[in-house]
Amino acid sequence: MSQENSNLWDYRLTEEGVLEDIQSQPHIFTKLAENALTVAESLRNNYFKNTTNFIVNLRKAVNQYQNGQRSDSILDIKSVQDIQWSDVQNEVVTFIDGGLGQVQISSQVPILLRVGSYSVKTGERCISEREKFGYYPVILGDIEGGSKERKDFPDIVRITAELLGGLSVLERTPNLKLLMFHGPLVYLMNAYAGHTPFTERDIDLFLSHYAQDSNLAQKIKDEFLEEAKIDIYPQIVPGRSDEWITRRLFEPLAWMSFLYRRLIKEAKKRKPIPIIAGVVERGQLREFSEKVLLERVFKGLRQKNKENYFNEIYGRTDLKSPKVLLDRLAYTDSLLLGMLLLPGQYSEPWQINKYGGLGKGKISLPDESFTSDADWTCLRSCNSIAFPKILGCYINISETTEPIRVEVFKELGSKQIVEATKRTYLYARLLPGYGFPVGLDIVDKYAHVPNWMTDAYSKIIKYHLSVSLQRGEINDEEMRRIMIQAMYMTKRDWLFRPNA
Repeated sequence: MSQENSNLWDYRLTEEGVLEDIQSQPHIFTKLAENALTVAESLRNNYFKNTTNFIVNLRKAVNQYQNGQRSDSILDIKSVQDIQWSDVQNEVVTFIDGGLGQVQISSQVPILLRVGSYSVKTGERCISEREKFGYYPVILGDIEGGSKERKDFPDIVRITAELLGGLSVLERTPNLKLLMFHGPLVYLMNAYAGHTPFTERDIDLFLSHYAQDSNLAQKIKDEFLEEAKIDIYPQIVPGRSDEWITRRLFEPLAWMSFLYRRLIKEAKKRKPIPIIAGVVERGQLREFSEKVLLERVFKGLRQKNKENYFNEIYGRTDLKSPKVLLDRLAYTDSLLLGMLLLPGQYSEPWQINKYGGLGKGKISLPDESFTSDADWTCLRSCNSIAFPKILGCYINISETTEPIRVEVFKELGSKQIVEATKRTYLYARLLPGYGFPVGLDIVDKYAHVPNWMTDAYSKIIKYHLSVSLQRGEINDEEMRRIMIQAMYMTKRDWLFRPNA
């Protein structure tokens, strides 16, 4: 390290250095200001100063560990700044995202979904060979199953469609190096428990877009139903599993778990194994702070008989655990790590708890008014038919943006998190003011169903509705045809959106 860099680092370990960092990073300054207004009155007066002192001590502890001056790690920080574009030359990368749109017709709100993919070959000079776009639409009104009265119904359809989109890309791209999803690789699945199962017709609707080969679509269905008959449904719905198979129903969580495991299975067939990642911006998790960072801090304080360290800093008596500290002070992962990580640095990975709330509940079938007992604990990550384990880390892209979270499948190997983080940083540096991979920004715009489009087609639908009513020719099929047109338009329709 040069003398100039050494002096800069020493300055970052002082109260003045931390204050200057906070004031020069608007996203951190603004968040701390918001927190100062919402925490308890006893914490407000010195919230900035106390936070500064806390970060000074954290930075010193991290620095001491990295310099070999202490054996216990508070936070293991690594850097990816050395990655160059030449390191990823000729890689084939595909980005996946789903967009939702609504068309208001009287009191009905049909929901349009389309999943977009943006594939690019790095370093390719021929434009026609460098980039490829693809997508398919789904109208949620066509789906028979699922609990449409729940606000998260569109989410389970979108997650399912994105998974099938990722599987489609993996199967048709033999030289794929990186598959990157916009958002978490796996969501907090306990939130989606209890939905009415999809019907076989629903699954056929999904697969008709994903698997152009009807034999492949049938194979996927049969594989799921065989597994469901032997392992899944006897555990989810004891005593009713045979009935479910006879009616060929697809419980949403079980179906999504199957698709995740199939995605991993297909990836393992490749040599080398492609990198599969999810990237999250503006996340609100605090699990890393609670389970890793602060857990180590409190452990060290207990060993040194300094249990009242935080109470003395913040003038409280109840800050005796990581959870209480985060509850009272409103810190999040992105906020704390934004004050600890320099651009190009990323935190150590940890296994994210995605399935902690999965337990027992109620479920009903599409044509039944009563509910039955259900148990989703078999889908936790300790079971062979469960959702996969997920590793995550945070990477800081620039001084003007908060860290973003990168997630990978643990089962695909330890190199996944490092390689995914390197590429996330490289692609995000192309948008330094935004701090998010440029490919995900492109596919987000591509998959998005913009308001001007849904507004325009709302008028078209209403016009056709009024004309058809007068002629007595209205039918559901015609309405769906019109709405599907709203989603196809041209391949690059997002380029022609009006300026705000």
